[in-house]
Amino acid sequence: MIIFGTGSSTIQPQKLNTGDCPYCKTENSMWVQGYKKYVHIFWIPFFPIGKKVYTVCEHCKGVFEKKEIQNQKLLQSFEDFKINNVKTPWHHFIGLIILTLLIVFIIIVPIIK
Repeated sequence: MIIFGTGSSTIQPQKLNTGDCPYCKTENSMWVQGYKKYVHIFWIPFFPIGKKVYTVCEHCKGVFEKKEIQNQKLLQSFEDFKINNVKTPWHHFIGLIILTLLIVFIIIVPIIK
């Protein structure tokens, strides 16, 4: 029986100094945070499959996607974070690295003998 599925990792949240919350209108209370999803087999990540970026208000705890943001400064900060900070963590490729090493080992051992 093979156990497989998806998981996610949180990318470092970052405080935004511009904009106010679309819901409670509290100024300078927004954080932007990213999540990277990956496929795993036996809980070992093999490869990434997507990313999501959200803004979160620290006052009302509201979570907002890009389409819910009206403030242009907040939208620009959101896009800058998405482009610059949402990088795929190296550990999302551990399964592929292990698989590659196993294949190389299987190919090289008969050649050495």
